[in-house]
Amino acid sequence: MKLYTSYWAQVKNFPKNLVALSTVVWEPKWYNVGSVDKNGIISLRCRPLRPGHSCDGLCDGRCEPRHPQDCAFLREYRKQLDAIDFDDFIQHLLDLQARLLEDFPDRKELDFAFIFFEKYDNPCSERWVVQDWLRAHGVEIEEWHPNI
Repeated sequence: MKLYTSYWAQVKNFPKNLVALSTVVWEPKWYNVGSVDKNGIISLRCRPLRPGHSCDGLCDGRCEPRHPQDCAFLREYRKQLDAIDFDDFIQHLLDLQARLLEDFPDRKELDFAFIFFEKYDNPCSERWVVQDWLRAHGVEIEEWHPNI
């Protein structure tokens, strides 16, 4: 199982073996999470990675300069991630992968992409915190690009 980060505008370019896991509080109105889209992409919510109530009101999107280490929202979000039982989180992904492979036997393997609103070049995206959290636990993760 490979793990990636990406953003909503890229989901339409995903291969069928890449499951979109939404990490956002509110998904875009134009995307139906919890289903299979017209391109055959499975999308689900990843509730443990959704910003919790302790993050409410900490980001107004106008921080300057844009340094994640100076952002109260991202610091609080990291505390949220650190409180997750990491082994349980990974086991949940493995169990989800096994169930989806049973439900979609035409797919020989499935990888996951954690979906964020911001593009990969935005330093204030939660993706950097998620990537850092996963890497701190020895898990490889990278930004998904269409040529992967």
